[in-house]
Amino acid sequence: MSVVGRMTERLLRRGIVGFVALLLGITLFELVQPIIAKSLGGPQALGSLLQALPPAFQALVKTRPEFITVSGLAGYLTLGFTHPLFLVLIASAIIGFATRTLAGEMERGTIQLPLARPVSRLQVYAARVLGIAVESLVLAVAAPVGIMLGLQIAHPAGTVIYRYFVPTAITTALLAWAIGGLTLLGSAAANTSGRAVGWATGAFAVFYFVDYFASLWHPLKPLDPLSIFHYYNPAPALVHGTLSWSDVLVLLAVGAAGSLAGLAVFARRDLPT
Repeated sequence: MSVVGRMTERLLRRGIVGFVALLLGITLFELVQPIIAKSLGGPQALGSLLQALPPAFQALVKTRPEFITVSGLAGYLTLGFTHPLFLVLIASAIIGFATRTLAGEMERGTIQLPLARPVSRLQVYAARVLGIAVESLVLAVAAPVGIMLGLQIAHPAGTVIYRYFVPTAITTALLAWAIGGLTLLGSAAANTSGRAVGWATGAFAVFYFVDYFASLWHPLKPLDPLSIFHYYNPAPALVHGTLSWSDVLVLLAVGAAGSLAGLAVFARRDLPT
């Protein structure tokens, strides 16, 4: 295993308890979605239920009642990928890793330990980037696993094509990657982990609410493309098995740009001793 691989493994092991707890939370949250779908009475009833909700609540989960009615069970299950709680769990895992392993180690001075050996700053930083990529993939897999378990338990009416969970997981992983890249930039620039968490959480909230309010208030519509959530749309992936390649490229580019900018900052900044 390479030096970067060994460092990444150690970084992932250090936060394994909290990460597993978040994974379980995501899996359980998604597991109950098919159970809820069955208890509510199927797609027609689900569409009627959403129709009774105010537009603000419909915008919160990025769906429309008619979409649920037409797309059936698969359309309802997309709510599990756009629900604010799911997004918060994903962001918490990624932000926690990126801030703990970079800004946190600079704050404590432990970043100097690997640098005291024949290891470059590039390798130290690359281990954090690789860790973000690994966590993004694992988090993305946890949600489909939870839904598939729930489908086996509840057997709700409707059809879900299991292979469509692959593009759905890719969409989720790309969102996590974009969050991680931007968080690494803030973590590389911050002097404390608390400040890095604050910056990342603030950016996450701004992105989310710009996307949310843009669907409700027309004057904000031109700002919607500035939010990473504008490019996160798991519904076509789970219902039709399709991905928007423009959305894929944007989320990939955002994560890569944040990571590269963070590397430029980390390579030039003074490190605490």
